[in-house]
Amino acid sequence: MPLLPPRLTLSAAICAAAFTATAAAQPLRVRLENGTTGGPGQAELLTLYRLGEGMEPVASVESPGSETMIERPPGAGRPFLLQAAYRGVNYNQPVPPNTGPEVTLTVYETFSAWAEPDIGLSTWRILYRRLPPAEAESGLRVDQIFIVENRSVPPRTFLEDEETLRFRLPPDTIRLDLPRISATGATGMPVPQSSFPVGDEGDYAIRTAFKPGETEVVLSYRVRYDEERYQAELIAPRASPEVLLLASPPDIRMELPEGAPAGWDILGPDEAAGLTAARKFGIEAGEPVRMVFRGGSAPPATAAGGGPGRPLPPLSEAAGEGDPGGARIGLLPDPTLGSKWTLALLMAAALAFGLLHRAFGGSRPD
Repeated sequence: MPLLPPRLTLSAAICAAAFTATAAAQPLRVRLENGTTGGPGQAELLTLYRLGEGMEPVASVESPGSETMIERPPGAGRPFLLQAAYRGVNYNQPVPPNTGPEVTLTVYETFSAWAEPDIGLSTWRILYRRLPPAEAESGLRVDQIFIVENRSVPPRTFLEDEETLRFRLPPDTIRLDLPRISATGATGMPVPQSSFPVGDEGDYAIRTAFKPGETEVVLSYRVRYDEERYQAELIAPRASPEVLLLASPPDIRMELPEGAPAGWDILGPDEAAGLTAARKFGIEAGEPVRMVFRGGSAPPATAAGGGPGRPLPPLSEAAGEGDPGGARIGLLPDPTLGSKWTLALLMAAALAFGLLHRAFGGSRPD
């Protein structure tokens, strides 16, 4: 077989290498759209992240036009995340493996006045669960779930300079750990959020940007259950059509303390769901929510194995300050990983207790 001259061999090798590099680079053409105006979009910064154990920025473009090119480095089968920063909010678009050469990312204008019908808290649910005695300090695990619905027309992102959602935490003498809070939007990935103290009543707040559609905010912490008694002292962060308190196991007794606002229904235990509940419709912003929990069977130690009792990282380790748009979205610790069954339980219990509520003679106001 004849050998190629050295120069031709070198040239062929260079061409082959260039062809391989070009094929592997796979540059992305990014189209930015403005979901509020329906026209071309813009951004202050466009960043491409490579996802793996964490997030690695691999390319960025400052002040990109409505159409721009960004280099996607080689790495077959690796997922990427495209992020556009616009007016203080980060908008994210997953770029799965084998994505074509073009990606569209939508940004929105912002508004800062919380008012119906543009935005509202569609429901607020709180689950209290007895912890097994084998844990370091037995008590109650509290999972608060806020569903924020952004219905703005035309669609815009809600972002308030000071705070977007406030909540009241129990005093440090009652709380057993640091609170964990996460927000899940259209991407379906929970993003740890930073919280900060506000006022002088033990309130905390987040500055999460609520984009068009639904955002689920989950707040989790543990409290003492000394002498098998705990009195919840909460404040409604926003007006909501309903608030539902759930307790597990179902033999926990729920009682309204003296001076509690009227309108609450204490629902009987549902053994099939493993819950008991109390419910109120039409709660106002700033309205106190007070309930006393007593007794209840302590679950066996095996019930928490790898589940609700799993220790989780504090907020300060996972979320950055000044990050209202979820800049750290990606393969991050999920603060509610140990409570995934809780959310499914809440969804099932919502229907179960709706039927139970009607059976007890209650009806939802028109």
